[in-house]
Amino acid sequence: MARKKIDKAIRQKVIEAHASGLPMRKIAKECGVSLSSVSRIVKEEGLPKAQQEALAEKDRAERKKRIVELEKRIAELEKKIFEIEARKK
Repeated sequence: MARKKIDKAIRQKVIEAHASGLPMRKIAKECGVSLSSVSRIVKEEGLPKAQQEALAEKDRAERKKRIVELEKRIAELEKKIFEIEARKK
């Protein structure tokens, strides 16, 4: 089965949305194309090296922030566990 041709305007919209950091699933939904089409378009068009590095740095910063938040939550839970164990004794 032949796939539907995606016009240049939609392809450009996909590339711009991806360059701005939107998730591929959201881009697919907003542009009315499949996730695999978005992935293929992004792969075919590629991003300039500077944008790739900027997105990678943004991802690293977000990951570090999530790790810090999770470590705080773990410490809180460990403290609660110790308090509960102390009360049992």
